[in-house]
This record gives sequence, structure tokens and C-alpha cells, in this order.
Amino acid sequence: MNPELNTLLTTLYVLLTDRVLPDLGVSRDRRPGRKPSLSDAELLCLAVAQQLLGYSSETRWIRYARTHLTGMVPSIPHQPGYHKRLP
Repeated sequence: MNPELNTLLTTLYVLLTDRVLPDLGVSRDRRPGRKPSLSDAELLCLAVAQQLLGYSSETRWIRYARTHLTGMVPSIPHQPGYHKRLP
């Protein structure tokens, strides 16, 4: 993976978890049911990386992410789970 993209996604993750999501009142801790294995910040970082790398096909993106991005995001969902969480 490109070191600049890695730095960008790490910075974005920290910004989202520290500043953006708490200010919006987004919290999955209060919702009933099983806690998702992928946090909202991780999901947003994956969506940004998908757009920056130019993947329009979710199937190809998930395959690429599961191969190359598991160091950053260890629990990348399969396509149906990824699609359910993104609007």
C-alpha cells in the first residue's frame, strides 16, 4: 500500500474517532443487538480509500481491501455486510 495513502487514512481515522463522530453524537454502544466488528470510523476510511483508489465495483474493492488492507482494518466484511452499512 502507498505510504501516503496509509498516512492519510490513519489521520482520517484519528480525526473521525476523536473529533467528528463524538461531536455528531454517533454511538453504536447504545443500540440494541450485536456490536459491529467494523467501527464507523473504519468504515468511512474504507469508503474514502475506495474512492481515492478509483474502485467503482464493490466486489473488486472488497477483494482488494481483504488482500491489501487487513493490516489497517483487520475485520473487513464481505460485500453484503459492507453494502448494508454504507448508504
